[in-house]
Amino acid sequence: MPRKKKKSKKVPRKKKKSKKIAVFIIITLALAGALYYYFKIRPVDYTNLSQQIDAVVNEELVKLGVTPKDLIKIYREEKKKDNVLWVSVTKEVRVSREINMEDYQKSLADSLKQIRAELYEVELSDKGDLLSMKIGKRSLVMQNLLLRYPLAKYRVSIVIDDLGQRKDLVKNFLRLDIPLNFAILPQLPYSTLLARELKNSGYETILHLPMEPEGYPQTDPGSGALFVSMGSSQIESTILKDLKTVPGVSGVSNHEGSRFTANREKMKEALSVLKREGLFFFDSNTSRHSVGEEVARELGIPALSNQVFLDTKDEYKAICRQLEKLRRRVLKSGTGIAIGHVQRKFTSDALAEYIPKFKEDGIEFVSLSELLK
Repeated sequence: MPRKKKKSKKVPRKKKKSKKIAVFIIITLALAGALYYYFKIRPVDYTNLSQQIDAVVNEELVKLGVTPKDLIKIYREEKKKDNVLWVSVTKEVRVSREINMEDYQKSLADSLKQIRAELYEVELSDKGDLLSMKIGKRSLVMQNLLLRYPLAKYRVSIVIDDLGQRKDLVKNFLRLDIPLNFAILPQLPYSTLLARELKNSGYETILHLPMEPEGYPQTDPGSGALFVSMGSSQIESTILKDLKTVPGVSGVSNHEGSRFTANREKMKEALSVLKREGLFFFDSNTSRHSVGEEVARELGIPALSNQVFLDTKDEYKAICRQLEKLRRRVLKSGTGIAIGHVQRKFTSDALAEYIPKFKEDGIEFVSLSELLK
């Protein structure tokens, strides 16, 4: 007897449709996962760009004359954030003071554009002796670059005395283009004008305060002078009046004053006024008996003393000999201070000849305030 064929069960259409949807969802999720891995999880490697940036930086440094001995420090570190890989380089380099930091920054920025990299957070220090830059792409910092001028081992400060009577003489010193200190006499035709112009031009100015010399009255120290016969209130009022005619000064030096600066009591009265006004004292050292710097330090006032008079003889060769004396002193002790006079005929010319020699020896010209630091 023949077997009966079993009837195949029919799958409902709804179930077939559900299976297809489930398969579609699974495939979609798998594709989404793959795409997520590809775009989000799969590493994005910027190592090659990091190397390119480093090569560009090095090429620009070579143009500046930088050698391996100028490398202060270098540090490399492999970095990873989420799926991004790169190399971070920190590099600090010493460059010549002849290099213009801002020019280098512009040149480097142009070279980086060619590899589609850029500068971030560029900062030049207030003194202009340190340039820091962050370099990278898409906010990823791939190089921290610091350029700095070398610290000066030797420093010298030049004070030009006796300004105020004429305006034209100072131009001979301004052309030297170094940080000079100008000592301005009070109550003269151009005292106030020169004080303001020089201060606005970035030069340090001090009041060149006239004081009684040993040769008085045959030798007249000039207007606004202090005398040992004055009481403390008269000394104070005279100094304050002088300061009004020479505004914006950082300190005070003595003009002549060999008798006054040797008098401890009178110097204490005068220097107490400077202390209240927040000014330093620079002793011109017109007398070996001067107690100016000593008393100033006793009162807690920043103080310095002159070491070399450059132009006691207004002769070119004589001034050059004094500059050579100053140069040797600086190379021996590390610092030096000298006084020249604005009215001397050959002082600015002799300085112009000797400035390159000082710089070749690594001697930096600074203000008195900088030397006090």
